[in-house]
Amino acid sequence: MGGSGLAIGGASESGRAAASGIGRLGSEPAARRVRLPSRDQEPLQSPAPLPADVAFLARAGIQPGVLLLAARLARLRRTSARRELFALRSFDPALYWRLLARDLGIAFVSDAAEVGPYPGARPVEARIAARAERVLVIKDGASLLLVAPTDAAKVADLAARLRAVPELRARIAIAAPETIRKILLSRSAEALSYAATHRLARAAPTASAMQTGSRPARIAVGGSAAFFVAAAAFSPFPSGALVGLCLCAFFFLAILFKGVAALARPARLEPPPLRDADLPPYTVLVPLHREAAVMPDLVRHLAAIDYPASKLQCLLLIERGDEETLEAAARHAHDPRFQVVVVPTGAPRTKPRALVYGLSFAAGRYCVVFDAEDRPEPDQLRKAAALFAVDPELGCVQARLTTDNTENLVSALFAIEYAANFDVLLPALAAWRMPIPLGGTSNHFPMRVLKRIGAWDPFNVTEDADLGLRLARFGYHTKTIASRTFEEAPVGRRQWMAQRRRWLKGWMQTLLVAFRPAGPGVPRLTFSDALAVMAILGTGVAGFLVYPLVLAMLAIVFLLFGEIPPPETPLVGALMGFSLLNGILLVVFSAVMAVRGLLAIRRPDLMPLVPLLPLYWLAMSLAAWQALFQLLRTPFLWEKTEHGLSRARRTGSHPARSAAAAPPR
Repeated sequence: MGGSGLAIGGASESGRAAASGIGRLGSEPAARRVRLPSRDQEPLQSPAPLPADVAFLARAGIQPGVLLLAARLARLRRTSARRELFALRSFDPALYWRLLARDLGIAFVSDAAEVGPYPGARPVEARIAARAERVLVIKDGASLLLVAPTDAAKVADLAARLRAVPELRARIAIAAPETIRKILLSRSAEALSYAATHRLARAAPTASAMQTGSRPARIAVGGSAAFFVAAAAFSPFPSGALVGLCLCAFFFLAILFKGVAALARPARLEPPPLRDADLPPYTVLVPLHREAAVMPDLVRHLAAIDYPASKLQCLLLIERGDEETLEAAARHAHDPRFQVVVVPTGAPRTKPRALVYGLSFAAGRYCVVFDAEDRPEPDQLRKAAALFAVDPELGCVQARLTTDNTENLVSALFAIEYAANFDVLLPALAAWRMPIPLGGTSNHFPMRVLKRIGAWDPFNVTEDADLGLRLARFGYHTKTIASRTFEEAPVGRRQWMAQRRRWLKGWMQTLLVAFRPAGPGVPRLTFSDALAVMAILGTGVAGFLVYPLVLAMLAIVFLLFGEIPPPETPLVGALMGFSLLNGILLVVFSAVMAVRGLLAIRRPDLMPLVPLLPLYWLAMSLAAWQALFQLLRTPFLWEKTEHGLSRARRTGSHPARSAAAAPPR
């Protein structure tokens, strides 16, 4: 019974004792555990009749204190008494359904293995299975309807039908919604896997990166790379100076754009907080793969989110076959807010594919994505909900990502990069209503918007950047909030390189998709948005590819001549001056953004490392070239970032490396 300490009350002495214990647990201690803000208080009145979805528990011998509390919270928060009862964490959900079956005088099916599939039953879509409250099965050779009435009206209606037609008691049984969902999903694993993988590619082929693995796309990528190499190689000579000047102008505009962002100070958005009654249902999506080590830490920080538990759903999306992570989730994720969704196996095995599959199970009006190592500030969902409330047409809210470990040079430089990006650049882009390449975590969406634009692309290995651009194509804008999510920075060269390689490959995929001719139903980027995308992503990718070539040419010139020789023509001289100006502006503006970002996250101690950024960019260039070759050979390969390696995180204790070390609960 999950260690809840609850038992069925009845005529026996043990039943009366258990019922008495429930009353003590459900009245005073539970009331103390539930935070009722002053804005939600209501005057005490004579108790209203218990709603049907908890009234039967009183008939089972459970003292009414906890039931009255659940009913009152349901009225305050506009939810159901059943959800509030589960949210109090003083009642085992499995016991709830067993007691309901007993009260109705019908059977209870506790496990999908107790029944067999109904002959001729067809596969169903994941979104239907996720919300199903009934399924027809075979038990002991006879057909049986399993039902899970989830609100007071449905419980009352079922009870009335059984009283009117007593013969139905032999043909209907109660099962938990999870059992019904498991039965339905077991019929449809292959179909559901295919649907999650190809949903966007089939509905809007030009919006998916699936085609970036085609031969024409590879030729386009290879040709572009060859062009940049040739332009960089011949730019010091008169024959290539004109091309070099065009490239310099291209980079200059992008550097100038980032310079304005570095100096911008957009106003902070602080909408008034919402009452608990006005907060919308929210779903947290957490894709997990080989994450058993960080499961205790993840569960602890998600459980600390300040949001009504009855309105919060945390979906842990775990691949079938990842037994260690599934076992860790079973050991630690006991809170009713948590729900494990087993993602069917399939290719490509990517984070966005798991997210698309998990979206079918999301019950919230809004959703947010967190990664396994994330530690969000408790107020983040409330702030996002308040912002959505004042701007109903908002497409996304991006929280600020901050790394909380800087134990070596790799993690420290990564922290500087994150501070500049999420505390300086993205807030400026959001204030200007420009396309934002979202961070891979802590982005909040209205469900209706996600469904309209096709959600994540399983074939894009930076699904966040791609989705940010697609939001702009459909006319939605993104805002940032001051709430933070603390992340673990890579602590090793290989860990950092694999992550960076995936990011840069995904940016290349995103650019190919963004500037491909739009198909039916997929709007094009506006001219201004296209320029912004080229300034943000285009010059980033191109700059990392060209950067080592320019440094190599400078080194060769110095080795051959001992100094930079005078230009042979005015055109080459202009190119040299323009390149020098670009280099100076890039370093200055990058330093300004880094310093401002470090001040925002209160890490001035990292400022002495800012001059090392040009060396950091050289490492990014190596990753960019590797990403380019990988795009040509294995475009959909997902190089997973290993989490749980740091021992120097500053936002709380870190769990043991193995979830198996934790005692069972």
